[in-house]
Amino acid sequence: MSRFRTIATAAALTATAAVAVVAASAAQASGPATAAPWCTGDDLAIRVDDMRSPTAADKGHVIKFVAAEGASCRIGGTVSNLRFLDQQGNDINASQTGGQPPYTEKLISGDSFAAMYVASKSQGPQFYPAFVRFNLPGQGKLGALVTVAWPASGIGEWVRSGGITEPVG
Repeated sequence: MSRFRTIATAAALTATAAVAVVAASAAQASGPATAAPWCTGDDLAIRVDDMRSPTAADKGHVIKFVAAEGASCRIGGTVSNLRFLDQQGNDINASQTGGQPPYTEKLISGDSFAAMYVASKSQGPQFYPAFVRFNLPGQGKLGALVTVAWPASGIGEWVRSGGITEPVG
C-alpha cells in the first residue's frame, strides 16, 4: 500500500507542477503587454536620431518612442500622415515609398522603447526638414498628431519608413 501511495503522490505532484507551468505560460502570453493601455501622445517622449546606415548610398534615422516619466503602454503598427516640415511648419513634399510592414506591438516602460526606422538615399536631391509630423497608431482610429524635431541631417528625395518595432541592436 505504501508503494501505491508513493506513486499516487508523485503523480499528483507532477500533475500540479504541469498545471502551474501551463498557467505561468498563459500568464506570460497575456501578461503585461496586453494588460498595459494603448499609448497616447501624453504617454510618449518621441525623438529622432541619426543612425549609421548599412551602405554609403543610404542615410538612416530612427524615431524612438520612449515612455514618458511614469508611463507604461503598448504601441504597434504604423504611423499615419507622415510629413517632413520646414522651420515654418510647411510640408517639404518629400516623396515616400515602401509597402505595408508586418504588424508588431511593443510594451514601452522604463528603459524599453520602440523604434521606427527611416531611410533615404544620400545621393541626389536632399531635403533638410526641421520637423517630422505624424499621427500615432490608434486602435481603430487615428492616434494623436505629434510633431517632433528632426536632427540637422537631411533626407533624400525618396523616403522609406517601416513600422513600429523592437529596436535593432
